[in-house]
Amino acid sequence: MHTNFIKIFYILILILLVSACSDIHEYRVEEEFTKYVQRFEMEAAKRGKDFDLQNTGLIVEFADLKDEQAGLCHYEKPIRIEIDRAYWKAISATAGADLMKENLLFHELGHGMLGRDHLNTTLENGDWKSIMCGGEKVNDRPWNINYRGIRRNYYVDELFNESAPEPDFSTMQFSVDTSGFERQIFLGFDNNANPVNVSDNESYSISVDNNRLKFQSKIDYSYFIYLVKSVDILSDFLFETDIQCQSKNTTDQYGIILENYNSSSEDVEFFSVNNDSKMYMGNRSWYSFYTQISRPEIKKGGINKLKILKKATMLYYFINDVYVYCSEMELTGSQVDFGFIVPAKGIVWLDNLQIRQNSSNKINYISKQFNNFTFRVQPVNDLRSVPNR
Repeated sequence: MHTNFIKIFYILILILLVSACSDIHEYRVEEEFTKYVQRFEMEAAKRGKDFDLQNTGLIVEFADLKDEQAGLCHYEKPIRIEIDRAYWKAISATAGADLMKENLLFHELGHGMLGRDHLNTTLENGDWKSIMCGGEKVNDRPWNINYRGIRRNYYVDELFNESAPEPDFSTMQFSVDTSGFERQIFLGFDNNANPVNVSDNESYSISVDNNRLKFQSKIDYSYFIYLVKSVDILSDFLFETDIQCQSKNTTDQYGIILENYNSSSEDVEFFSVNNDSKMYMGNRSWYSFYTQISRPEIKKGGINKLKILKKATMLYYFINDVYVYCSEMELTGSQVDFGFIVPAKGIVWLDNLQIRQNSSNKINYISKQFNNFTFRVQPVNDLRSVPNR
């Protein structure tokens, strides 16, 4: 009994010695994370919060996280943050990687340095209210945040001040001037004339069906179909069409696209919906869509009018003539192709496609004869959503 007591005593002394030797002010941040930690300190200082993490301590390191975790904050001394190695590598190969990495690091530092919990409420327009969203999902919604441009400024403000006022971009009051737009291109299919490259093969078919263009995918890939090309995007424009989709899953996305003429096929702006009343927007060159928002204006399984208005550097989105969202345009260059999205093994019907431009900048287009028009068809993989944090 006495011997056991001595053993326990020495074990306790050893534990105390090890604890005393550990450095609660250790600063160990892997090189790839350093600039984001420094940005966090800089943004904090702008808002009256001073951090000197090299002296107070912080550990940020790579890990192989489980359960689709992108990052994990451990409330130790010092705070220790783990970033999933595979996710970091995946986003590094895409456009917008810098902002996505900053978003992730700021989120985890928000936990560790600011003591913030997850906040899963939304703004008026449906955007997540905070980059601190995460944890248990709300209505199975992914954690994608449109963390760019004017939104980035708001989200950093809110990170350091949870009482930050709701930003102007979140209002659902549409106040942009749309006067002076005149029709430049119109495609209707009432005459049942077939396009030049009407096709029926093992991968897809294109035809005119009951006065609408019909595109059917026969494979497990989505399709981008380009119809109208070489429209000047340095001036403002309005692009709209009636679209209906039949697919195997209500979550399958369909919608409209803009691509830089003669640019990389990855640089494609898209605006899509599904038959589960969800809408998405983004650019194919990014890792994933910017965000997912539920919209009651979407007619499940029915005909939906989708519209994009480009004004200066902003894109404004409409569903059945209701304004639903705005976002900065990522496309560069001077010309664009217009088209639509068909989900894997889905059918999309299209009608009343038109492009309008400001009368002071129009390019003297005439209505296109559909039976003289050719398509460009591109199979694509579906976009991913971001993991948990």
